[in-house]
Amino acid sequence: MPDKKLQLDIRIIKFQDLIGRKPDKPFGYYGLGVQYMLSGKPNMADKLFTQALNIKPGYMPAILGKLEVLLAEKKLVSAARLYQKNRDLFSGKKIYKTRVQRITGSLYSGKFFYYYLKSIRSVFVFNETIGALQRMFNADRGNPVVNLLLAMFFLKEHKENERAFILYNLCVNMEGVPDKLRWDLVKVLAKDNPDILIDEKTAALFTTIPEGAVGEPYANFILKQFILLKDTDKINQAFAEFQKNHSFPDPKTMWQYIEFCRENDIWDSTVFACCQKLIDYGWIDRTIAETIVGLKNRKIIEYTRGMDKILSLYGYI
Repeated sequence: MPDKKLQLDIRIIKFQDLIGRKPDKPFGYYGLGVQYMLSGKPNMADKLFTQALNIKPGYMPAILGKLEVLLAEKKLVSAARLYQKNRDLFSGKKIYKTRVQRITGSLYSGKFFYYYLKSIRSVFVFNETIGALQRMFNADRGNPVVNLLLAMFFLKEHKENERAFILYNLCVNMEGVPDKLRWDLVKVLAKDNPDILIDEKTAALFTTIPEGAVGEPYANFILKQFILLKDTDKINQAFAEFQKNHSFPDPKTMWQYIEFCRENDIWDSTVFACCQKLIDYGWIDRTIAETIVGLKNRKIIEYTRGMDKILSLYGYI
């Protein structure tokens, strides 16, 4: 398989060719701009997004691209103003707003804030940036770029005042924000409102078990929501996190998972591992017994003599 750089180079050539064939269409310029963003060349990307907008004003993919450029270049206030200027366009489709929230929230991971603070020449400039964002927040609480940037700064500074909690509450249920950010928001909000730890809507927004949550009761609660939603991809990712941490969900959640797998004709080694773990805990019932028989019949497992003895002892086989 070609390496990432080669793949990028190939896509750049393809979009350059597209522009040559269709110079009056915005998509080629936008697509080439995306490739330059992926190549770490935001200035070149911005020029191409501008060209796309010159051809088709209001072209949303290019506006989103320019927002991403501004955030990458640490022009945070300008990014917030760009959203405000194009607010009606961003609000036109849910997917656009979700992408804005994903792009902005992605700054929380990695070393963005560390490098951002190092790049600021003085405390005055930093305070001016935060001050400008706070003034925008005072005027309008409906700008997700402003809300997320302030919430992320406040989290990094461990702020727990009234304004911080207002922002945390505005951001915790935003679609598209990364799991790490959502998890940190949940943890800080739980100090004042423990009920958030049993809020099904919030838990269902995670894409998997967030880093650091395995071992917490909340990890089981998240997995339960994935099971209720019958979201197989999220369930598989959640189990991968448990396995990565050499852990298992709690017994009740494992039983619910086994039941879900039986209903959806899923038979694999993870199902068997959960059955085995539950038997180790002393949890034995007909669902587990029938699941083990089903796994054996499908040749997912072969040697279960010890397990068979236990199930036989309790009259299940």
